[in-house]
Amino acid sequence: MYAPKVSVLIPTYNYAHYLDDTIQSVLKQTYTDFELIIVDNCSTDNTDEVVKKYLNDKRVSFYTNETNVGLVGNWNKCLEYARGKYIKFLCADDMFHPGLLEKFIPVLEQFPDVSIVSSYCEIFGNSNFCRIIPFKGRVSAHVVRETLLGSRNTLGSPSVVMFRKSDAEKVGMFNPQLIKFTDREYYLRLLTLGDCYLIPETFSYVRSHPDTQSSLIQGKKHELIFERHRFNTSVGKLSTPATGPVRFEINETIKRSALRSAAVMYEMLPKLHKKKSRALFKKAFHIGYSEGVLLKPVLHYLQWKYVKRLIGKKQIELHKIVQ
Repeated sequence: MYAPKVSVLIPTYNYAHYLDDTIQSVLKQTYTDFELIIVDNCSTDNTDEVVKKYLNDKRVSFYTNETNVGLVGNWNKCLEYARGKYIKFLCADDMFHPGLLEKFIPVLEQFPDVSIVSSYCEIFGNSNFCRIIPFKGRVSAHVVRETLLGSRNTLGSPSVVMFRKSDAEKVGMFNPQLIKFTDREYYLRLLTLGDCYLIPETFSYVRSHPDTQSSLIQGKKHELIFERHRFNTSVGKLSTPATGPVRFEINETIKRSALRSAAVMYEMLPKLHKKKSRALFKKAFHIGYSEGVLLKPVLHYLQWKYVKRLIGKKQIELHKIVQ
């Protein structure tokens, strides 16, 4: 069976109002050896009507899940259907520049030990700006890993990156226990296999709006705390880096996120009559117990109260001296 050079994957859920622009941005590519796979996660809008008018193009395939498998589960469904040598995700509300595939594919062809290709992207919609990555050209995996372990995702959303199907088969599927950090954790896994290449031009257009599927967890403070710890723990299990100061820093990061998670348990104590608070308490207890930091939030609190009291006394004594 013929396999195209690249699989463009569009996971979607109730994004019919954006899909026309998204699909057309793929079909207008100057590089034509691709398959376009659209996987609908049980939408309740007219997604099927929008997609059906493009099915006369033999490169386009459309699948509908029997049940809603969640955001990350749908990304993994897309990977299961892909046949191409390279994988290019496109979120259902985003768009490609016509020359994206033509620019990205030669990089992976030229550098067999590069695992990820990315570029600048333009944010449009509620916010409008160009998202510039802080490096360009070929960059070592170690350098990119350090930036991804920081406070922001320097590579961008799945709409911005391309990787090899063979590498995806090696590192496995996206982690369904993550939402906000899913793509970042996956990039870190890919970077255990090769370097990164950044093209300093804009080839992706990422829509900014309040209904993005990744915003499901945005604003949920406690869930974000727990997810950050799951992300840190997952990174700690990666095969590289395994030793030295970077490994020490990862271990310390895991302990810090565990401590912050355990603190949620004490925050929930006055609210245990509420079902949601009890659920958060259980999650916090499990993390605190497994990492051995259950009592540390209380000890830190008592130490802080003691220090504040001492500072207060010193201030009183100083005030008397000044008088």
